[in-house]
Amino acid sequence: MWLYRALFVVFTPFVLFKIRQFKKNYPMYRAREALGFWPKVEADLWIHCASVGEVLAVRPLIERWRQAYPTKRLLITTMTPTGAEQVAKSFPFAEHRFLPMDWRCAVRRVLKKLSCRHLMIVETELWPNLLQVAKQHKMQIDVVNARLSERSFQRYQTFSLISKPLLALPDCFLAHAQADAERFIALGARNVVTVGSIKFDLTVPAKVLQDNWHGVLGSRFVWVGASTHQGEDDILLDVHQILLKRFPDALLILVPRHPERFDSVYELAQRKSNSVARRSLIAPDQWSTYEVVIGDSMGELMHYYQASDVAFVGGSLIERGGHNPIEPALLSKAILVGPHTFNFLDITEQLIEAGGSIRCANQAELAHSLVALAEDAPRRTQLGQSALHCAQKNQGAVTRVMAEIDFR
Repeated sequence: MWLYRALFVVFTPFVLFKIRQFKKNYPMYRAREALGFWPKVEADLWIHCASVGEVLAVRPLIERWRQAYPTKRLLITTMTPTGAEQVAKSFPFAEHRFLPMDWRCAVRRVLKKLSCRHLMIVETELWPNLLQVAKQHKMQIDVVNARLSERSFQRYQTFSLISKPLLALPDCFLAHAQADAERFIALGARNVVTVGSIKFDLTVPAKVLQDNWHGVLGSRFVWVGASTHQGEDDILLDVHQILLKRFPDALLILVPRHPERFDSVYELAQRKSNSVARRSLIAPDQWSTYEVVIGDSMGELMHYYQASDVAFVGGSLIERGGHNPIEPALLSKAILVGPHTFNFLDITEQLIEAGGSIRCANQAELAHSLVALAEDAPRRTQLGQSALHCAQKNQGAVTRVMAEIDFR
């Protein structure tokens, strides 16, 4: 642990810069909490989610937990302001705090103010000082939807002096796939159980279906580039120009993963396309004259998926590892992914094998698959139904988590 603490000191200027940027860009960001200055907090369960994706992923588990324990108090922490905004929308009954940065002094200050005996971490947001001090306070620590890609596994092995004692601290790892479980065990984790991904247990919000953006947009072909990263937007905009030659009224909804990129992606789209709109300024019923819409809103990803005929899941054309393909699957959408899906490898491979998703190795393959699907509505329907069936077949992880963890 001494090595980790030394490294964290080296990165302190970067951490402070990040806190400052959050405070500058998000007035609601409570920087003092990130520095370890919390008010007194009492909770029966503390769930930590890194950002928006984890907050959305844990929704079905929290709903089940509340049904079982309606009088218990819930604390949710996030690292990011966008995660905090999603907590406020999804769980207004919960108390929210920003997780302290992983300085030992900051973590200790927080845990002196916190009365809670159970910490649940969503996915693999494992901070060494947080885990060690939490164990000193005799907290139960469970990691749910635990996943560890081969790439991350290699990194953990490289820093085994840090990772082995770190992974021995949680009481339980509930892995979302057998391959993840085996990697955790190899790194020294104890009590590792494969329960599947709680993300499969998501339900489509009623508002998404009621708003029905797909119906609002009419019969034109619509595809979404969801959760994109730098290096992907250029490619998707070029692919859209190819598509427009065959389908002049086609629409691309381009949704950057991170809000700080909204402006730059909008400017890029304006250079590539004749007509670009921003979701924050123009409602869906006014998109008819636009070639590209930038999805610069938070909490509407399911709306964007519902509006589309084909969904490309971003983070996969570059070596980012891809994002969650389950949401478009639950909406019966034909799904396209790039070559890099190691963050959701098991889920993505299941969808591909089930005939619900197509992997595209590069820009040329993406353009070919997209044009082919635009021309073949029955094929899109077939892919979408296969994706939905695959997602439904894998549901039930929340029930298994509730059975494995002692919430009393």
